[in-house]
Amino acid sequence: MDFGAMFRGKHNPPKDTNPSFAGRTIVVTGSNTGVGFEASVKFVQLGAARVILAVRSIKKGEDARMQIEQRTGRKGVAEVWELDMLDYGSIKAFAARVDEEVERLDIAVLNAGIFMATFQKSSYGWEKVLQVNVLSTSLLGLLLLPKLKASKTADFTPVLELVSSGNHFNVTTLATDPDSGAAGPLETYNHPATFNAITQYNISKLFLEYGHAGLAALATSPATGKPDVTVVSICPGATKSNLARDNTAWYMRAALFIFALLFQRSTEEGARTYISGAALGEKGHGQFWQDDRISEPAPLLSGEKGEKLQAQVWHEIVVALQKDVPEVDGLLKASG
Repeated sequence: MDFGAMFRGKHNPPKDTNPSFAGRTIVVTGSNTGVGFEASVKFVQLGAARVILAVRSIKKGEDARMQIEQRTGRKGVAEVWELDMLDYGSIKAFAARVDEEVERLDIAVLNAGIFMATFQKSSYGWEKVLQVNVLSTSLLGLLLLPKLKASKTADFTPVLELVSSGNHFNVTTLATDPDSGAAGPLETYNHPATFNAITQYNISKLFLEYGHAGLAALATSPATGKPDVTVVSICPGATKSNLARDNTAWYMRAALFIFALLFQRSTEEGARTYISGAALGEKGHGQFWQDDRISEPAPLLSGEKGEKLQAQVWHEIVVALQKDVPEVDGLLKASG
């Protein structure tokens, strides 16, 4: 962990850009708190016609909606929809509702993510950080792609924005070999023996980048080679949030308080990257956006080894989703 870079990042936040989102319909997941909430405030301030707060708790979502209306002075723009990223049924129901009740979807910001202090499995048998940050996020992206594609116009390409983390650059080796024939990377990190809270979070964001590449390929038109949907991943930097709320020990709380004081940006500063990332246009397709620039790929995302790992992890993601969500087959064929 590069504390020097984080300290510099805190004192050199992203630019506060002000693109217009007039008339746009935008979904932001995990938007009742933290950076997702601040990004939603900004989208409303910048003229969006409709901002859907996709949240697990309707009550907390309604509290957030009222705060957004108070801060922006705009009523009837933000609305609250239920979405539980640990429940495939909820994810499918949310995507179906978008398809039925939203005339056009211009931007989807997949912000919801978790950090777990201990190893816990979801009801689908996957460690929860991998479940939410990788599998469920990839599923929601797949389910929303058709609506996003259908919303493309001659002068606007819809955006699928994945909230990742620059921490994936810290992963320089994996406890697996893409040529070994053994368990794949996703399965390898689905066991208590390989679990370390910080490492698991970083690895989940690396795997999300592999998912990002898979989604970007599906969003690219075979006919033109250009994106029908701009799929971009972004990082707000070290930012104050409730991401580590699972850490309840007093000494961890104390350490996190000090860490935030020294190294973390405000949630408003972090949200600036959500806004600039959503306004990148086609140049952001398949790219990683952080600190107002497109970054070169991380070591495990480049070269022959990176390509093999990406293909292997994306295959694992797809197979895992197909097991519990048969609709994935149709989505892949329709986009292929």
